[in-house]
Amino acid sequence: MSDNPKLIKNGGNGTFVGNALRWLSKTGANVAPELLNIAGQVTGIDGLSKLGDAIRKDDGLSDSEKQLLLREMEYDMIEMVEVTKRLKYDNEHTITRLVRPITYGAMFIMFLSMVFFDGNIGDFAINPLYVPVIQSLFGTMTVFYFGSRGIEKVMKTFKNNS
Repeated sequence: MSDNPKLIKNGGNGTFVGNALRWLSKTGANVAPELLNIAGQVTGIDGLSKLGDAIRKDDGLSDSEKQLLLREMEYDMIEMVEVTKRLKYDNEHTITRLVRPITYGAMFIMFLSMVFFDGNIGDFAINPLYVPVIQSLFGTMTVFYFGSRGIEKVMKTFKNNS
């Protein structure tokens, strides 16, 4: 396997099954390129099911390697289900629906205030130690807020069409 930086999508930790496939490949196991390709495109439980079928049918992997991969895939499915549950429960009550937009708005106002007032009013200066924290928190909130809103809209559309 090459040292391709895109092997783990978006700089994240990767899926359990994807990490297991990478580990098996590094240890010299006969991992079919088709499996690696499918694993690299997994999105959702349907994608994991497709990968599971490919793992079961693969002739190059031993039974113990297949069992390891299938077990790791189960962990990925559990994680996906739990994240979906959390997002669903977050939208059941008004207070939980408002937490994200209010927190995001407050963070946005704080960020803009610091940008506009830094050095413009008296001796106000942002401690350089806070900058990476603010950047990572604001970036994470932005990605998760807009990403989860997109998922919510897709799920609502899917549910209404069913």
